[in-house]
Amino acid sequence: MPIVVRYAGAPREVRFLERPNRYLAVVEDRKSGATFAAHVPNPGRMTELLLPGRTVGWAIPCVNPVGRKTRFDLVSVASGSTLVSIDSRVANRLVGRALDRNVLRLFGSGPWRAEVGWKDCRFDFARRSRGLIDALLEVKSSNLRIGRSAFFPDAPTLRGTHHLDRLIEARKQGVLAGLLVMVQRADVDSFAPNVAMDPSFARAFERARVAGVRVAARTMRVFPDRVEWGGPVPVRNAPEERRFLPSPGPSAR
Repeated sequence: MPIVVRYAGAPREVRFLERPNRYLAVVEDRKSGATFAAHVPNPGRMTELLLPGRTVGWAIPCVNPVGRKTRFDLVSVASGSTLVSIDSRVANRLVGRALDRNVLRLFGSGPWRAEVGWKDCRFDFARRSRGLIDALLEVKSSNLRIGRSAFFPDAPTLRGTHHLDRLIEARKQGVLAGLLVMVQRADVDSFAPNVAMDPSFARAFERARVAGVRVAARTMRVFPDRVEWGGPVPVRNAPEERRFLPSPGPSAR
C-alpha cells in the first residue's frame, strides 16, 4: 500500500499573481476568475517556480480557518509537465508515516517521536532507548531543480547549517544521526547541496557525511489532492560549478 498524505477539501486550480511576502500569495481562481489571498507554506524563495501571471497551481481550503488571515493554502504549482509541492509541512507528514511502517531502514526502526529537542536544536524526529535519545533525524524539503538534479537550499539557511553541526556532534557522541532530503517533485535523478547559494551549508553537508551522519534523498509524487512517497535518488557531492540564479529574498527553512 502506498504511503500517501491526502489534503482535506477540494483543490482549486489557480493562477499565481504575486507574493507580497514569503508566506502570502495572491492567486486567481481559473474557473471563476475570483482573486484571493492564499498562505504559502514554505519560506523558500522559489523564484523559478512562482512566476507572476504564468504559474498555475492548486490551492486547498484550510482545515481550521479560525484565527487565520487566509482561507486557502497554495500547496503545489506546475513546472512544465510536472506538479511540484511547495508545502514543506507535507514532507514531514510523509516521513512520519514512512517511519511508522519501518520503510526507512537506513535510519533504523522506531518508535519515533516528532519535534524533539536535543541540546539547542529541535529535530523533526527522534528515537529513545531506555529514556535516552539514541537517534535523531532531520528532514529538509527541496523543490529546486537544475537540469536533472534537485538542490537545497534555494536561500541561505543558518538554521540548516546549525542542524548539520548538531547532527555531527550527536554522531560523535554515539547517537545515530540522519538527514533525509525530501525532493518535492518526481522529475529528478539526483540530489546535491546548493553550494552556489549557501557554501556554509554545503561544507557542513560534506562534513556530516564524513562524520558518519546518514544522508539520503527521496522524491515525492505530487497530485492536486495528495502527495505520495516516491523513490530514492542518489546524493552527490556539492558540484564545483556555481550555477544557480541568486536572487534577493528570505532565508530557507
